[in-house]
Amino acid sequence: MTILVIDDDERIRSLLRNILLFGGHRVIEASDGESGMRYLEGDRFDLVLTDLGMPGMNGWEVVKRIKARIPQVPVALITGWGTDLDQEKIKESGVDRIIGKPFQVNEILETVALFHSRMGRRLKGKKRI
Repeated sequence: MTILVIDDDERIRSLLRNILLFGGHRVIEASDGESGMRYLEGDRFDLVLTDLGMPGMNGWEVVKRIKARIPQVPVALITGWGTDLDQEKIKESGVDRIIGKPFQVNEILETVALFHSRMGRRLKGKKRI
C-alpha cells in the first residue's frame, strides 16, 4: 500500500515510516496538513495517517478536506489527547479510525491490514470491462 503520514513531530513520522516500511509499504511523509494536501494532489494513496494536534491545519481539517475530495481514501487520526474524543466531531469529519498515542507497533500494522483487506474486497466487487 502507499501510505501518506502527516505529523509535525519528526520522531513520530520517522517511527511510523519505519513501522510501515517494515510492513512492506510505500511511505510518503508530510510535516503539516498543507504539505500533506499537496501530496494528495499529485499522488494516489491507499491510506492516510494524520496527527490531530498540529499547528496550522489540524487533523480534523485534514480529514475533512481529504474526505471532501477523495472520500474513498481511509484516514486514521493519531492523537495524544486520548481516544475519548467528541463523537459528533468524529462523525462530522468522516475519520475512519482513531489511534491513541502512545501507540503500539502492532496497532499501526493492524490498522493498515484492516484497510488493506477492505480495499481488496472493494476491488473484488468491481467487474472488469
